[in-house]
Amino acid sequence: MEWYYAKNGQQNGPVSQEQLAEIFSSGQISSGDLVWNDTMTDWVPIGTLPEFESADSPAPSESQPAPEAPPAFEAAAAAPVAASANPTPSTETVPTYLWQSIVCLVLCCLVGGIIALVYSTKVDPALQRGDVAAAREASKNARMWCWISFGVGLIINLGFIALTVIGAMAEGMEGLNP
Repeated sequence: MEWYYAKNGQQNGPVSQEQLAEIFSSGQISSGDLVWNDTMTDWVPIGTLPEFESADSPAPSESQPAPEAPPAFEAAAAAPVAASANPTPSTETVPTYLWQSIVCLVLCCLVGGIIALVYSTKVDPALQRGDVAAAREASKNARMWCWISFGVGLIINLGFIALTVIGAMAEGMEGLNP
């Protein structure tokens, strides 16, 4: 079985299992370096494989078919996970304005309510990523669009009320004229 290994972001191989075991036992690659063979779906750290727990593990039979080409090795994907890639969620409380957005959507202004709703749904994911600044910005925008939606809805509803009152008064005046 032929093996491929990655060292310093470069793919190497193919090498036999014995050669890879020798490279591993000599310290040329560490337990965190990635390896692959045609029986695997993805690259894995060599230290996680039982075949390489000891350098004198038995070799597999050589009557295997020719291996497939290894999957593309991506140095960025194979690099150790940076702290920013797997952050701890923030414990800070940032208001989402979710229920206010829904109320504005239903009762005030459809367009402004939708925009407020979109921003309000961005707050929690940003906090889960640990991005407090983005969460605050989304919260600020959600609040702003809630107020815009409320204001537009208030103006439109006051206009309808005024038109209704004026219309009722006009009908009342027609009834007084003989």
